[in-house]
Amino acid sequence: MTGGRLRSQMAGTSTSASAGLEGLAARLRALREDTEPRISQAAAARHLGVSQGKISRAETGRFLLDPEQVDALARLYGAGEDERGQLVSWAEALKPGRVDSRLIFQRGTNHFQERIRRMEEAAARVRSYQPGMVIGSLQTEAYARAVFGHHSPDEAAASVASRLARYRMMLDDPNRSWTLIQTEGALSWNLGGPAVMAGQLDHLVTASQLPNVRLGLITLATPMAFAAPHGFHIYDQQAVQIGTKTATALTSDPRDLGVYDLLFQRLEGAAVFGDEARTVIARLATRYRQLAKA
Repeated sequence: MTGGRLRSQMAGTSTSASAGLEGLAARLRALREDTEPRISQAAAARHLGVSQGKISRAETGRFLLDPEQVDALARLYGAGEDERGQLVSWAEALKPGRVDSRLIFQRGTNHFQERIRRMEEAAARVRSYQPGMVIGSLQTEAYARAVFGHHSPDEAAASVASRLARYRMMLDDPNRSWTLIQTEGALSWNLGGPAVMAGQLDHLVTASQLPNVRLGLITLATPMAFAAPHGFHIYDQQAVQIGTKTATALTSDPRDLGVYDLLFQRLEGAAVFGDEARTVIARLATRYRQLAKA
């Protein structure tokens, strides 16, 4: 193995434990420092045919290497196949050119949905807003089945599995953060029946207590001075995903990022969090349980 034997092949380490540009940088630095004898930054730079300064910046999160360069370094450092694939996937998702500066509006092709999944997986910070239904990453299986009930069985099963996998990311990776904002109106939409909704709202209360999740609620009692009629997700400062009924838009244009960043700040200012949000959610869950009994 070039550069010597690794002291550890990172066995048992979750490759999703640290995502985003800083996470990618930290993993590359840790892999290099774990080689024996240790590979220097200068040697790594010679291997790629770049300057040592570029390797140094890549290891501190100030420069993003190409996916091919990340793969070459991971091989040099002796990373296993699974970890190499994960690191390359992060680099692809984070690469600025990976999302066009123009607005992309596409229907749910597998390729495009996979692109969005990798964008979310690579982001160290995810911010989401949804006014019409429960945010996808927080949906229970029963609720998600109600959401996709009009799809074919195969499409519905795949979509439900994707929603549940997104929630598992929250459980598996405490180093990443999610700020998620719902409207009380979305939780009052009785999707799937009162029993499904009661279970879903109980799940929201549980999710809101995760250390890396900040769940906000815009209540009916809150007077609003602006409109936010559609849902969106912001991945770090890399891209914004905007969902519609029939398709998805994805943009990395700085102008769009600025607009949605400001809008999310205003939504945060209007929302309640913590125990105050959980009190409202629990009250709605109680109403749904009463409806289920009736």
